[in-house]
Amino acid sequence: MKLQTELDLRTGGLSHIDIESGRSGDGHTARQYAGRPAGSLRITDLGYFGVAVFAALSAAGAHFLSRLHYKTSVRTADGRPLCLPDWLPRRPGGLMDEPILLGPERLACRLIAWRLPREQADRRRQKLRRQMRSKEGRAPTADRLAWCDWTVLVTSVPAAALAASEAIVLYRARWQVELLFKRWKSQDLVAALSGSTDVRQMARVWARLLAALVQHWLVVTAAWGDAARSWGKTAEAVRGFVGRLLAALDRPAALEDVIAAFVQTAATTCRRNTRRKPGTVELLNDPGRLEFRLT
Repeated sequence: MKLQTELDLRTGGLSHIDIESGRSGDGHTARQYAGRPAGSLRITDLGYFGVAVFAALSAAGAHFLSRLHYKTSVRTADGRPLCLPDWLPRRPGGLMDEPILLGPERLACRLIAWRLPREQADRRRQKLRRQMRSKEGRAPTADRLAWCDWTVLVTSVPAAALAASEAIVLYRARWQVELLFKRWKSQDLVAALSGSTDVRQMARVWARLLAALVQHWLVVTAAWGDAARSWGKTAEAVRGFVGRLLAALDRPAALEDVIAAFVQTAATTCRRNTRRKPGTVELLNDPGRLEFRLT
């Protein structure tokens, strides 16, 4: 099975979880056309890329931020076709922010692009070659390899409301949902099947998923939005409180005390390791601290 999960970067809340077939593609999930509040921003990876989906969001007053799919047609704001592998290297400056028309729908939006350092681009090319040999049995084209030199985003948010550097910070923060899945698998074992029957295996899967949700709620309570806290360490610290939480489940006052004790423990023992570069919370609060190399 697949968990289509939506994470609210502002609050840390899990705004939606859908259970779907593990063999279904992300682009075909029913959540693609789910209603979004006007003014909200949907940040997704390439698996959810769809110009028709973006057009529906824009028509409803919501916004999108996504990587650009390599095969998607792009035109200038006045309608001239663009070949991005040829056009991008000729543009002046390290960070580009241009109005474009996207796809056959000619959806008006912005293109934000920057060239990657050589070593990072080479790693992308190595990964692309492995994937194409494994899935398609062939080598990528020269244009497809050249595309690895660039990170290209598209967004419907006007430049007056979202600077290019802020868009980069927001797309970078999308990785938090991937880290959430990693914790669910490594700490909570939600993907591990154990038990002598199908019923026992699924009962344990559901129990672990429910425990993972409680764990996430406690992380949000104790650490979300605090640049000094490590969300991973806070999630791990929940283990030490499982017995006390279970014992207090039917006693609200006692449960409140256990949660308060957990918050206090997280405040003193779950500090983020000292790093030279700012973390996600620091960047979301101050995008000006973004450090990345342009070539």
